[in-house]
Amino acid sequence: MKNVWTWINPWASSSRGPTGGSTPVMALIVAAALVFLLVNSLFVVHEWEQAIITQFGAIRGEPITEAGLHFKRPFVQQVHTFDKRLLRWDGQERTIYTKDRRAIIVDVTARWRIRDARAFLESIGGSTNLALNRLDGIIEGAVRNEIGQYDLYEVVRSSNRILERDEEIPVTLTEDDEELPDDLDLTTMGGEMPPLDTAPDGTYLAGRPVVIAGILERARERLEEIGLGIHLEDILIKQVNYTSAIEENVYRQMNAELQKISAGFRSLGQQRAEQRLGEMERELATISSEAVERAERIRGQAEAESIGIYAEAYNADPEFFRFLRTLQAYETALGENGTLILGTDSPLFEWFKVLDY
Repeated sequence: MKNVWTWINPWASSSRGPTGGSTPVMALIVAAALVFLLVNSLFVVHEWEQAIITQFGAIRGEPITEAGLHFKRPFVQQVHTFDKRLLRWDGQERTIYTKDRRAIIVDVTARWRIRDARAFLESIGGSTNLALNRLDGIIEGAVRNEIGQYDLYEVVRSSNRILERDEEIPVTLTEDDEELPDDLDLTTMGGEMPPLDTAPDGTYLAGRPVVIAGILERARERLEEIGLGIHLEDILIKQVNYTSAIEENVYRQMNAELQKISAGFRSLGQQRAEQRLGEMERELATISSEAVERAERIRGQAEAESIGIYAEAYNADPEFFRFLRTLQAYETALGENGTLILGTDSPLFEWFKVLDY
């Protein structure tokens, strides 16, 4: 028991002084104390972090943005680390009214970063959750104020391309088809909407990109005023939905537009069908007239040839030809079971006389 107490308390024995066999133990104690002090004096800042040192609640020095190993006073100083990377903010879907009193449901997201760690720590205590809560009110207010300055079509649309002629419903034409007539009632979707306002140089003064830029500018101005140390990188409108009343009206307009387009296609098809039918009738009449003309020409040529043959035969033996023609006349005149009354001076009776002999 005495040996144990002597090992725990080396000065309990009067025979050994503080520089006796207790030297290794003292060295271990001193080394442990030094390690403890060193551990509480060093801290690491990662590549994606920035740090602020406070002493009794007061900020000491500038924010540390360089990654690596750094020093602080042990026990009296504390290190607060913040993220340097882009952080994401997602808002909730909100019902917002446009300038023309149309209710739409808007879903917005944004990206932000801590630009001034000192101001971020002093204003909201370095809490990321509190920063997100503050961004909720700032961005939502900017969205409401900016969208309230524009009509519905200026918030939904991004350009005037839908109103241009080359953006109409495409029609595939074959090589034999002609170009679409200019007076064809073939409208574009939303073609009855007014165009977005533009500057003399062609820059749009309204439209979704303009609205988003306005929201971002308003939110940044508000963040600068209250000094949260936050920089808003960008804002994006993820989705714009219509309320039930507006959605029904939009579908009704789309249905009317599609019916108008289908009527244009039907009119175009009927017009082309009538054109093709007329072309076929004209082609058929041309073919028929050419066939009749050719048949009459061939018939005339055949009759001329037959007349020539008859003439040659008649000239070769007129008496025989006359006899043959008389027999044909007998056959034609008498027929089957026919009766013919002739005078003795009739030319037809001549060959009967010859036959009597």
